[in-house]
Amino acid sequence: MYMIVKLLIGVGIIICSTRIGIIYSKKYLYRLNELDEFKNNFKIIENKIKYTYEPLDQIFIQISEISDYQMSNIYKNVADNIKKEGAENAWKNEIESSKLCLKKEDKDVLKEFSVLLGKTNKEGQINQIKFVNSLLDRQIEKAKSDKEKNEILVKKLGAILGIVLFIVLI
Repeated sequence: MYMIVKLLIGVGIIICSTRIGIIYSKKYLYRLNELDEFKNNFKIIENKIKYTYEPLDQIFIQISEISDYQMSNIYKNVADNIKKEGAENAWKNEIESSKLCLKKEDKDVLKEFSVLLGKTNKEGQINQIKFVNSLLDRQIEKAKSDKEKNEILVKKLGAILGIVLFIVLI
């Protein structure tokens, strides 16, 4: 009876640590998806600036309506704070405080988006968006590389840790 309990606890430990590894490995996928979504949203913003004369807060509200939950909150909060803080500060503060799976370097690239936002003419803003999109392309490539390199490693590491913990407890 004692051995069966030990075995069940060990199997539970292995399953839990494997699951933790799987959950942690999802962060690589989430980071890649978030960067892709920012890139797509920036293209929409670029087109709205180029072809419409809508104010930035209205553009951000429209983007929030078509984005997923986490991104939607970012754009909605920026739209709410543009008039109080200005476009640059509202964007930078929201990116900094966001709970996304982005690395610091990703956030730094995203903060570049707001440098000329609402400050220059239409062409200057469009050029800034194109520049940020090219920087995002590099970050997306890094995210893909990190995902390929680390996703399976983290999953296996979780399982191996569980097995080691089980062996130590026996």
